Amino acid sequence: MSRSLDAARSFLDSLAARGGREGTVLASEFSDIRAHSASWKTDLACSTEAGSRPENVNKNRYKDVLPYDQTRVILSLLQEEGLGDYINGNFIRGTDGSQTYIATQGPLPHTLLDFWRLIWEYGVKVILMACREVENGRKKCERYWAQAQEPLQIGCFCINLTEETWLNVDIMLRTLQVTFQKESRCVHQLQFVSWPDRGVPSQPAHVLAMVEKARCLQGADRSPLCIHCSAGCGRTGVLCTVDYVRQLLLTQTIPPNFSLFEVVLEMRRQRPAVVQTEEQYRFLHHAVTQLFNAALQDASPQYQNLKENCAPHYEYLKSLCTSPALLRAPDLPGGVLRSISASRARGRAMADTYAVVQKRGSVVVGGGASRCGDGDADALYSRVVRRARDSQAPAEDPLGPLPGHAASTQNPAAGGAYEDVTGVVQTGSLGFNVRIGKPKGPRDPPAEWTRM
Repeated sequence: MSRSLDAARSFLDSLAARGGREGTVLASEFSDIRAHSASWKTDLACSTEAGSRPENVNKNRYKDVLPYDQTRVILSLLQEEGLGDYINGNFIRGTDGSQTYIATQGPLPHTLLDFWRLIWEYGVKVILMACREVENGRKKCERYWAQAQEPLQIGCFCINLTEETWLNVDIMLRTLQVTFQKESRCVHQLQFVSWPDRGVPSQPAHVLAMVEKARCLQGADRSPLCIHCSAGCGRTGVLCTVDYVRQLLLTQTIPPNFSLFEVVLEMRRQRPAVVQTEEQYRFLHHAVTQLFNAALQDASPQYQNLKENCAPHYEYLKSLCTSPALLRAPDLPGGVLRSISASRARGRAMADTYAVVQKRGSVVVGGGASRCGDGDADALYSRVVRRARDSQAPAEDPLGPLPGHAASTQNPAAGGAYEDVTGVVQTGSLGFNVRIGKPKGPRDPPAEWTRM
């Protein structure tokens, strides 16, 4: 096993060694991260002068989220036409030290042109969007992409939608054709449409799939990924960190003393409030745990032998999001994942229909019964009947239902500045209860029954 995978295993072992103290430890770490961030502003190590200038104040979606001057994105395209160099965005370095990410706010109506200036000037090929246009009745991002048969003209930029497909039930993939001064480029946008403003996704599989697809679309191109939510901090920071760790894994450069605390802290030196809440910090540990477990399982001799004999077309770590290990949340000793992901989204409802099992000698209603044996035998199953609807079903999303999703149950946002999820606890379960009775008769029950 490589040193990088040894470091991943060491990270997982350190989580397991905490026993039942994960929640307390992560809360303490996140408190330290916030304290460090506050000290940088007090010591002026991270200044925000550009965003505070009178001509730029109205270009900020939130008055308390200003880009650091040391890493802010500077626009030069179209400055000769009187447009300034300011946009609320920062560069974040990747694993190789280059400007790998542009973390920015969701565009405002009057900053749409600045957004496309950024995309064009820095040759952005892939945009990751972690919010919806409207959330909890509040506008979170202006639509900057075209719709079907409706080209969008923003200043000198003409945007056309060439394709729109669902990558999965959470992620919409759009392919845009952008034209500027007779030059045309293809830009891909991945939008995570169900990431709650006041919470985290129910599980990390689709977040991992999102960054995987982004990297597939990016290919060998060295341009930065543009990542945004509403403020460009919380959800944006989670995506940046997940991709950063994934790149460490793929390049086998995970340091021996790997720590998500240090990764998040370093990103916060480049963009304010990256990974904004403790809940998002816990979710990051959940996602990285799943990512590392998938890599370790793929690299194990037993799994390699299985691939060679049953699925030789797989390549090591080529597609982490589709590996069998990644599609399920792995368990670690001591219930590490259960503690880290203490806040879960409510489980989805089960199917609407079920088959009624007939007891011996019961009367069969209807003619759709399935019989076993001769024609005089009692029916084993009656017809399939509809399951009763939940009278407490949530109201329909005013923006319309999403494919494969139940309606949102999020409460309206409070009057906070941005993405504040303090005190919000999401509860949930597997979504079903199983009650199995022991078999009747003189035989001893199978050993499995005692473990249910």
